[in-house]
Amino acid sequence: MSPASPDRRPVVLLPASKGKAAGGDGPAYGEVVALGPLGAARRRVLDAARAAATEVDATALARIAGVAARDVDTTRADLGALHLAPTRPAQQRYTGVVHGNAGLAEVDTATAGVEVLVLSALLGAVTLDEPVPAYRLELAASLAPVGGLASFWRDALADHLALQLQGRQVLDLLPGAHARAVAPAVRAAAEVVEVRFETPAGRAANAARTKVAKGRLVAQLVAAEQPATLDLAPGSLAGWLEPGEGWQLGVRDRSTLVAVYLG
Repeated sequence: MSPASPDRRPVVLLPASKGKAAGGDGPAYGEVVALGPLGAARRRVLDAARAAATEVDATALARIAGVAARDVDTTRADLGALHLAPTRPAQQRYTGVVHGNAGLAEVDTATAGVEVLVLSALLGAVTLDEPVPAYRLELAASLAPVGGLASFWRDALADHLALQLQGRQVLDLLPGAHARAVAPAVRAAAEVVEVRFETPAGRAANAARTKVAKGRLVAQLVAAEQPATLDLAPGSLAGWLEPGEGWQLGVRDRSTLVAVYLG
């Protein structure tokens, strides 16, 4: 990501997925980690993750990486050698439900209707064409000496994202910890629209079903043919976006779109 992108397309904020393609034919992560405006912060997280691989016990490592106890030994080895891991473009690395249903692996990043930014525990904010290694790391985790990763990235990303998103329309599809990694000043600089996925009673909708719906929304935005005229205002989006069968879109207020699952 450049310090000041000339791109003025609307932006969609997505979380990194737990599911990731293995391998890759790009350079080792240690060779590219320091590139770009987030390089110093990314290096700090890489170093902290590698240190955790040798310094924390199995229970703590499972929590940091978000893995089951049976996978700790493999994860420990992978984190310790993360600087040697080959990379793939982010759009090919992330393979979770949201990313898969959005069809991001096939997107032409230069002509897509929206720019997609992925919030990542390892890399901060990532464009679809940036090199990413296979990794397991939770944004809700804490790593010595950087501390809580959501808080670390909130501070490290603040100026960078504020500059990138200033005056642009932004559709926020981030869950909990990922949303906390975006500073209030960043949201104030942009025109942010949040999407809530709910039941008719106002409770959070089924998580798996919500991920599919998110992916479908992103797929339609990416495929928009006239990015310059694309309007992310809730009233506009509710008129044409289709989250999928059983969902109904509505407007809560000028910055909130609500998707209600009616079944």
